[in-house]
Amino acid sequence: MRLDSLYKDSILRIDTLFYAKFIPFDREIFRKSKINLRKTLTASHNPPIRRNLNNYLIFIWAFVIALLILFFKNAYALQYRLINKAWFSSISFNEFFTTQTSVFTNSKLLTWLIISQSLAMGLFVFIKSSYAFQDTPDLLLVLYVSGFTILLMLINQWLKNVFAFAFSQPALNKDYAIIYRIHAYSASLVLLPILLMVYYSSTMNLRLIIIVIMVVYMMLVYATSIFKFVFSGRFLQNQSNFILILYLCAFEILPLLVLIKSINTILAYD
Repeated sequence: MRLDSLYKDSILRIDTLFYAKFIPFDREIFRKSKINLRKTLTASHNPPIRRNLNNYLIFIWAFVIALLILFFKNAYALQYRLINKAWFSSISFNEFFTTQTSVFTNSKLLTWLIISQSLAMGLFVFIKSSYAFQDTPDLLLVLYVSGFTILLMLINQWLKNVFAFAFSQPALNKDYAIIYRIHAYSASLVLLPILLMVYYSSTMNLRLIIIVIMVVYMMLVYATSIFKFVFSGRFLQNQSNFILILYLCAFEILPLLVLIKSINTILAYD
């Protein structure tokens, strides 16, 4: 009865609804809230900020190395084809040896530059992953690491030349340097994409992985170069096998042992 009495009431018949444009949210308020949320998450470091994010130097660095490889292929097509096959083909290996004259000095320097930059990139990733030199700008650190790697390779090569000249073994240094350059260049082509993949992945222990990659790279290059040098016939062509053994121990095996000892010390204090 109460509902029937209210049915004819005028208040119930008044339509208070009206049509208006539906606004789901205020865009300005939403934009400011997202900015504040981003600032809050950045300041809280939760989750921890990956130091390889928003870092395009590694990508640009790898792109420059790729341009050097393309330039090497276009400018020295014969040398590019031979050095890519010399590590597994004996025909290409012997042909590459015979073509290493003063005419192809620029191609030799170009391959050494590619090798040094690949190693410098690995060293830079190791430094960034170890949270060292945080106050140094990344671009300046790249220049330091790149210059240090090139200088270290120049000093090493100069010491080899002094050793070969002191013992009248010019062919010893030349032959082994060519073999080492073949394997170091081929391994650098594999090292470059591996470094990029590991650096831009979500791996937690980046430092340890980079150490393992660099040590495996150095051991692989040194081991294959020494074995190739010994079993390629160049070993027997030298004047003194005793001098050759001293040469390999002083400039190849000893630096590798020092490197492994240094890595063990770094991991012990990690």
